[in-house]
Amino acid sequence: MTTVRPKKLGHGEGTGYRFKIDAYSPESIPMERLAQYMAEFAKLLGESKNVHFQKLTRGSTVLNVKVEREAAPKVRDRVANARSGGATGDVQRAYKALNKLLRDDNAVGILRDSSTTGIVLKFPGKEIEEEQFYSISKHGSVDGILTGIKGSDESVHITIQSGEEQITGCETNRLLAKRLATKLYEPVRLFGRGRWQRDVEGNWCLKSFKVDGFDALDDSSLVDALATMRKIPTEWNDEALAEIAAMRSGPEGKRNGGH
Repeated sequence: MTTVRPKKLGHGEGTGYRFKIDAYSPESIPMERLAQYMAEFAKLLGESKNVHFQKLTRGSTVLNVKVEREAAPKVRDRVANARSGGATGDVQRAYKALNKLLRDDNAVGILRDSSTTGIVLKFPGKEIEEEQFYSISKHGSVDGILTGIKGSDESVHITIQSGEEQITGCETNRLLAKRLATKLYEPVRLFGRGRWQRDVEGNWCLKSFKVDGFDALDDSSLVDALATMRKIPTEWNDEALAEIAAMRSGPEGKRNGGH
């Protein structure tokens, strides 16, 4: 695919890009939202020390940036990869993040070169069709801090904190809930049948989880755990290390998926 090359700004000045956000005017866009767009736009272009914000202009909201001459080829390659669909890593994440911002704002985006005669990259934003993914149901486990148990009928609802995520779709029976109550605000591993669904960003979300068992987890720190292991009298020879590697890989060399 042919890449539209940005027009030179002038001798020694590098190249420029203009990112148009078809959602707000410069006067109406919230500062926090503008900062989110600018942060992801900067990640897309990369070369943070050599990419500079110039100004905000009309035409909805247009971010104008200048790329120093020595960084222009690398930035151009990143944009070209995003345009061809072959982007990976941070380029792909930034492109998806910008599209999500635009979709949430019911907008589209366009990246042009400094001459404004050629579209370098399109951001479909609101035009992206929400791909529907069928949910999957399987037996698995969920780890986290038990933060709540409530319910007045036979189905008792459970909430756990897993990292920064609060999971609320878990439920169980009264008998198991009574046993779980002794572990309130402690780390546990819940077992049961869950239903997961993948969103348009490719992330899997837990929709519901029927708990049929649990284990209490040790909340000691990694440092404490390693110290305890070092006190165990044993010799770690090559054979023992090979056995540990095989246990981690699982049957036929496949890694064990925990959840």
